[in-house]
Amino acid sequence: MQTRFILQWLTILSFFVVALVLELAPWPLGFQAFKPAWLVLVLLYWVLAIPNKVSIGWAFLLGLVWDLILGSTLGIHALVLSVTIYFVVKNYLVLRNLSLWFQSLLVIAFVFIVRLAIFLVEFSLHTAFFNWQEIFGALASGILWPWVFLLMRKMREKLNYIKKER
Repeated sequence: MQTRFILQWLTILSFFVVALVLELAPWPLGFQAFKPAWLVLVLLYWVLAIPNKVSIGWAFLLGLVWDLILGSTLGIHALVLSVTIYFVVKNYLVLRNLSLWFQSLLVIAFVFIVRLAIFLVEFSLHTAFFNWQEIFGALASGILWPWVFLLMRKMREKLNYIKKER
């Protein structure tokens, strides 16, 4: 029982670590605008999958870690992720029962809203310029959502399969 619990939490943490590494991974200069929001995608999956365990507190902590890694003003990503994930948690039953392609459209809107909100907070604190190519990153996130969702669901099922075997 204790081993399964630790294994499940290590799996969730490892997904978040991989997402943070992918956020930092350099892309070629011409394709920088198409960089997906990996951390947002992984956080969205876990909030939709197990909202009673991964929720607003996780979003806040991951936002703080994201701020520390990027070197941005501490709390900007934490604030934006917490507020936006609140709306996902509030409506998770509806969102998780939508088709995968409709979820992809909502992910496009969600990632764009997150990036726009980060810009607005940074603009209110100091001079910031919005890069309209952020739309391409939101589109890339929406296109990748079905594959991210299915891959992570498969990994979660494997963990539950291990639980049933023992």
